Amino acid sequence: MAHPDHHHQYDIDEGRGYGSKFPVTVLGARVITLVSLIVSAVVLDTNTVTIDDYRVSYHDFRSYKFMFYVTIIGIGYSVLQIPFAAYYMRKRKHLLPNSAFLHLSFYADKLMIVLLGLSAGAAFGATMDIKKYLGDNLPKLQDFLTVVYIPSAFLLVGCIACGLSSVHSSFALPR
Repeated sequence: MAHPDHHHQYDIDEGRGYGSKFPVTVLGARVITLVSLIVSAVVLDTNTVTIDDYRVSYHDFRSYKFMFYVTIIGIGYSVLQIPFAAYYMRKRKHLLPNSAFLHLSFYADKLMIVLLGLSAGAAFGATMDIKKYLGDNLPKLQDFLTVVYIPSAFLLVGCIACGLSSVHSSFALPR
């Protein structure tokens, strides 16, 4: 059995140049990602308007549906990653310190950044295009579209925070 102070080969320790704030940053980035994505999903899901007895919601636009489903996937991914980040912050070693898991985490982080960035961009782009072509017609729909900027912005914040988490997964890979 290994000595309790023994560091595993995939663990980051003080001797390799990482400061004591690094594990806190990892957990903080994961929590910010989760909170941002939850806010994004809630605002997008509750943003509705009624025009001539028709209820308009994100379900009516493919870009917004894509954004919503990617946000839900990101929430699930963040919920799975937070316990690992919390353990790492507390113990200064990885819960599952094998190479395969660290590589899986690395590639999953990269995939989440791409998906979150794509969906934020799709939502911003669709909103701008629809508002441009709609003009001053249908002010209720204009209001709906204006509110869509809020979940898009929170999704972008989640993407950036996920990028910070991704830096950790890059450092955690075996050399």
